[in-house]
Amino acid sequence: MIRFDRLSVTYGGKSVFANFSFQPALHAITCLMGRSGVGKTSLLRIAAGLQQPDDGCVIRPEGRVGYVFQEPRLLPWFTVEENLMWLLPNRSVQRKARVRALLDAVGMGAETALYPAQLSGGMKQRVSLARAFLMSPRFLLMDEPFQGLDKQTRMNMYGLLLSLWEAEKPTVLLVTHDLEEARTLGHHIIKLTGSPVTGYTELANKRMNMEDEWNEPSIRTEQLA
Repeated sequence: MIRFDRLSVTYGGKSVFANFSFQPALHAITCLMGRSGVGKTSLLRIAAGLQQPDDGCVIRPEGRVGYVFQEPRLLPWFTVEENLMWLLPNRSVQRKARVRALLDAVGMGAETALYPAQLSGGMKQRVSLARAFLMSPRFLLMDEPFQGLDKQTRMNMYGLLLSLWEAEKPTVLLVTHDLEEARTLGHHIIKLTGSPVTGYTELANKRMNMEDEWNEPSIRTEQLA
């Protein structure tokens, strides 16, 4: 499990989080929403250990943590396959087979020898998604990974993510501004509230198919003293 316990965070002299606690659901996709600048990315960075809170603590799960950034961050001098292979400590035949299987799963099996400069934005995100699942993370952080993609490409990426998640069921915390995206992917939808953030609102969500239309959710609010 991962738990944020009474976090207080200041950034640029501004209080962003104050006595904030939250625990994402285990083996589920939790979508994190809120206004721009509220602190969603900061929460992911704290979860990954890339940023330290001023007060409070984070209880992290044992095992690997994966991170999908807003941009793919592929190494330009490596091919598609090499961008995954270099992460493996032991480049055995079995591990290479896993790389190929993941690239096949995201529809990139025929482009393994291409370089990032030869790929479209959607293709780069497919590789990034495969890389995130390569080490079978127990906890996966995703920071608006589908922003900037056209609608059809986003829909395809949603299906890929859900397929990969279904196979291993890591605990996922995904930041998004898109409510339709949150309803399609999320088992839980959390909206950060307050300035600084002291609590959250959970939107009741019935996972919808990509063709479903939006229905206004009921809400539950968690406000922490």
